Amino acid sequence: MTRKKGWRFSEEKILIDNYNHKTIIELQELLPGRDADSINSKIKRLKSSGKIVGNRTEEAKKRAYEQR
Repeated sequence: MTRKKGWRFSEEKILIDNYNHKTIIELQELLPGRDADSINSKIKRLKSSGKIVGNRTEEAKKRAYEQR
């Protein structure tokens, strides 16, 4: 069984600062050791707590679609 790794403040800050204009794949590059599922889960928790507001830019949505 894999032990869950806690999120550091610096990692949360990267998500908060970059969510609107980066794709999940691009966020993974900024957060080595974090997989897409854990990043998505953390984004949902940060959004529900009000730390992340707004949505992704159209350019980021387009890149995410192309990366699939």
